[in-house]
Amino acid sequence: MKINSINLSKVTTYKFGGLCKNFIILEKPDDILKIPETINSTNTFVLGKGSNIAFSDIEFKGYVLKPDFQFINKTNDVFRLEVSSGTYLPKLSRYLKENELGGGEYLLGIPGSLGGALKMNAGSYGYEISSNVIEVNCYDLDKKKFITVDKDSINYSYRRSKNLDNKIILSAILRFENSDPKTISKKMTDFNKQRKKSQPPAIYNAGSVFKNTNTYFAGKLIENTGLKGYSIDNVSVSTKHANFFIAKKGAKAASLYNLVQYVKEKVHDKYKVELEEEIQFIGEFD
Repeated sequence: MKINSINLSKVTTYKFGGLCKNFIILEKPDDILKIPETINSTNTFVLGKGSNIAFSDIEFKGYVLKPDFQFINKTNDVFRLEVSSGTYLPKLSRYLKENELGGGEYLLGIPGSLGGALKMNAGSYGYEISSNVIEVNCYDLDKKKFITVDKDSINYSYRRSKNLDNKIILSAILRFENSDPKTISKKMTDFNKQRKKSQPPAIYNAGSVFKNTNTYFAGKLIENTGLKGYSIDNVSVSTKHANFFIAKKGAKAASLYNLVQYVKEKVHDKYKVELEEEIQFIGEFD
């Protein structure tokens, strides 16, 4: 385990964030037993790859805890794997391809870690990580004990889990399926082409800013409101996909926050729809 003082701009794709004097890196699952006793769910943020996070420019006063161990272990069931929370999703997708396991091709284009994906039920192209979950192994920050939560108890919905709050995700048992290598490769290639065609590169952005619903696509509403390319300071609505907001180097988190609020207001004025953020704003804003 390592405890560092770090600028949080170094650990997210948006490159935003102020100082954190208690940045804790867990190098192995047993490091949980060494974390400060003062840590609890109210003063700690658990960070994955930082690909859907915007930290405030103001100093973060609590703890940021990052599980940084990676493993993919086979189980007695050839279609089930135990995967660590720190595992990078594109890496997992490539592992599945090498082992002729299907059902994880969509993970290739999600630039995050498994822990974050499990927490927010990440997905793409109609697939969600919850479809692969059997159970999740966690440490409860408030009860101070290790627990296992089965899929039904997690209570997943679109881009949300209800019963993984206040917990450090350590690993999960995931289920996949036997598949032909050519079929896996074709799906991965198709998903990759579609992503490159419709989305900006995964740098200085955090993927989709707002959640979609069964009744609307957030990007379409933003585009039809005439906000493609609109900017506040050095953060702008992407001209390629209106549900992606792009920051220039040196931009501030406050500018992103203000742009998000402005877009929500304008879309509501036109469509009477309340857009809900998919990205997380962490720290002091407004």
